Amino acid sequence: MAERDLDSYLEGLGIDVDDDGSAEEPMLRDLEEEPEEVEVEGEVEGEGEILDMETAMGAYGIGGVIPDDLDPRERAETFLVHLLLDLDAAYSVDVSDREDEILAEISGGDAGRLIGKGGRTLAALEFLSNAVVNRGDADPVRVVIDVGGYKRRRDERLRQTAHRAAGRVRKSAQEVELEPMSGAERRIVHMALADEEDVITESTGEGRARRVVVKPAD
Repeated sequence: MAERDLDSYLEGLGIDVDDDGSAEEPMLRDLEEEPEEVEVEGEVEGEGEILDMETAMGAYGIGGVIPDDLDPRERAETFLVHLLLDLDAAYSVDVSDREDEILAEISGGDAGRLIGKGGRTLAALEFLSNAVVNRGDADPVRVVIDVGGYKRRRDERLRQTAHRAAGRVRKSAQEVELEPMSGAERRIVHMALADEEDVITESTGEGRARRVVVKPAD
């Protein structure tokens, strides 16, 4: 089967993954759940319209409509296996339960094609997967997708950045403002410093300019 362009599918569904927009991942701001920051259009927006999104994905050849009698992990695996086979048979996915999350690790094929610039395509893919898996479920389950270890490497860099910022705060007794980050990236920084008694973190700013500020605890 010929390879297909995932970005064109996502854009056809009204999800902006180009240089002028961002599709952010499900996030925690200040360690509390908040809605996902994803730019969407039309019928994919409303909470009650996720079925319309899934049907639309089937029309675009993405995964098809997933049976209702599957558990969340099976729904995630079925959706991703069908989607990846449609894109490139070289991709493979391993889906597992991790605490209160579902972790899908994708390997093989062209990793960069699924990750996209700044991780935007991966974030949009994760958004779609969460919509499919949580359609109609009373207790939503968060789906986390990694491609070729991209998120593991990113998260480790963010933790290092967080601890360097904390060291600067301790030395200067002044707050340190980090560069703008997505919701998922801010969450990693907050969690990295959550147990540090002498510093605190908070998010500030709006939209794409939102960032983490590290401050002295007192």
